[in-house]
Amino acid sequence: MSTPSAYKGRYQLKYRGDICLNCNHPLDASDKYCPNCSQINSTKKITFKDLILEFFGSIISYDSRFRKTIGALLFRPGKISTEYIAGKRMRYANPFRFFLSAAIIYAFVFSFTRDFSELDLAMEDQNLRNLAINDKNTDSLFVTGEEKPDIGSIIASNIQKSDIITLKNPRKTFDSINRITSLTNRFVYKAGFFERGMNNRHFYSYQKALDTLKTKSSFENKLSFNVARSIFKIERQPGTFVNTLISRIPFMIFFFLPVFAVFIWVLYLRLDYSYMDHLVFSFHTQTTFTILITIAFVIDNYFNLSAISIALIIFLVYLYKAMRNFYQQSRFKTIVKFAILNSFFFILAVISLTFLFLASAITY
Repeated sequence: MSTPSAYKGRYQLKYRGDICLNCNHPLDASDKYCPNCSQINSTKKITFKDLILEFFGSIISYDSRFRKTIGALLFRPGKISTEYIAGKRMRYANPFRFFLSAAIIYAFVFSFTRDFSELDLAMEDQNLRNLAINDKNTDSLFVTGEEKPDIGSIIASNIQKSDIITLKNPRKTFDSINRITSLTNRFVYKAGFFERGMNNRHFYSYQKALDTLKTKSSFENKLSFNVARSIFKIERQPGTFVNTLISRIPFMIFFFLPVFAVFIWVLYLRLDYSYMDHLVFSFHTQTTFTILITIAFVIDNYFNLSAISIALIIFLVYLYKAMRNFYQQSRFKTIVKFAILNSFFFILAVISLTFLFLASAITY
């Protein structure tokens, strides 16, 4: 750790103690930092000036490691991982933190360079046309007040008139759905019921739905209503949903990389690498992928070029070089394992994207 060159106040010898104020580890006067917990060895009362200068000092320190990390990451495939696991870590940023920094920049750049709002406008026009049709036909589709709703007819109506709810007597309709014995079917039709109620402006908030249906809140009702509200919002703002979904992809990668690293560990089981070594390598390579895609977004936006496909090709070449340099195996073995790893990565990515889509849809 370095001392800010323009600031020596808290680091002066007269403020150094003989015990760490954080962990009580014994210290010498020569200890600028505690060797046990790394806290500054200083008994000086902290001031506002101390906070400001240490804040900028940490930014400058991270900025220096940022430059070294990104340079080694992009132009020395696999070497940064080799040096990091060998213990040369002070010169480079933490791979997990650096990946998250790249993911945040990716999301920020994506929000400015990609816009799917035309989908929102197209869907808004379609919804206006549907609403006009619904207003004309709703009366003929109501369930009469005294009729006992038939589950089959409700389902048939839902399929044929998915955008029009049979809500002249919504409580009876809802009670009919509640009598469906299959939990899955009941949940699906209940979500559809709520969604069509929103479409026809009968209710939008959960409490309004409960009041209209004269029913009590339950986990099933709450979850089905939340799903319905997400579907309702996605139908009206598909472009916004797509923006949200794609901007979250790097964060999805962050969570599935530990699983991917297990597969790499199995594939290289005969080599003397630990699981954490593979995980560090995975984060370094995926950080490069995130950076390349982010740069491609900028190029596409300002120069109207199809840079994303080029970025993918560059990354595949980069990944092969990184595997060769890091694992030090022959070209043939590297190519075979390169193909296997990419196949598994693709399968894992599809599974993760499916979960991300469902989670985003439910929480949208």
